[in-house]
Amino acid sequence: MRSADDLVHFAGRGLRKAGRLLMDWRSLRGIWFDVGAFRCDHTYGFVLYNPSLRVFAFEPNLQLAAKMFGGLPNVVVVPMAVAETDGCAEFNITAAPASSSLLPINDANASRWVGGQSISVVSRTIVPTIRLDSFMNLAGIQTVEYLKIDAQGADLSVVKSLGERLKDLRKIYLEVSVTPFPDYHGSASKGEVVEFLAARGFELVAVELQSNGQEENLTFENRAANA
Repeated sequence: MRSADDLVHFAGRGLRKAGRLLMDWRSLRGIWFDVGAFRCDHTYGFVLYNPSLRVFAFEPNLQLAAKMFGGLPNVVVVPMAVAETDGCAEFNITAAPASSSLLPINDANASRWVGGQSISVVSRTIVPTIRLDSFMNLAGIQTVEYLKIDAQGADLSVVKSLGERLKDLRKIYLEVSVTPFPDYHGSASKGEVVEFLAARGFELVAVELQSNGQEENLTFENRAANA
């Protein structure tokens, strides 16, 4: 989960990266998935500067998703949660909407989190869910160049929802908690995420601390797809 300062920093960094990548248009083509898009902070700078890039932004909080409707023409907003099952599920909306999750909050652990006051649940709603392999098959998508995940503890479930289509991804960027007291019941540890992806040919190529060292952003590359 991110504070307001994290989001400002992250959006600014995304714009700086986009500027550097303008020198190589080939790196900004194809299809990207932004799961847990929130306000599309992570991918906005890239799609803004390259109309040939198409981003599918998955955001289950309809109030947030609606604010992205009619924005950039190369951002397709999908107001659904990504999960391991197609159907519907209860979604926990927190005081800070960026912390909302399909997973229930561990109140005791959240109280230890720096900034944890915003992790409290203020409402619950039923949202539609879809597997990423189902979405790729329905949309006729053959390859995804980049998958960003910020699903608040459910990032590994998003990866698992790809099933056999995981091999059709080139790069994955996701978030893990690295504290001994995770805020979400059922969230996967860093070790579990690394082990799962390594067994399927993905190499961990970058690690970035955030949230006062309580979380890490991990970047994986598909060794076979990038060979």
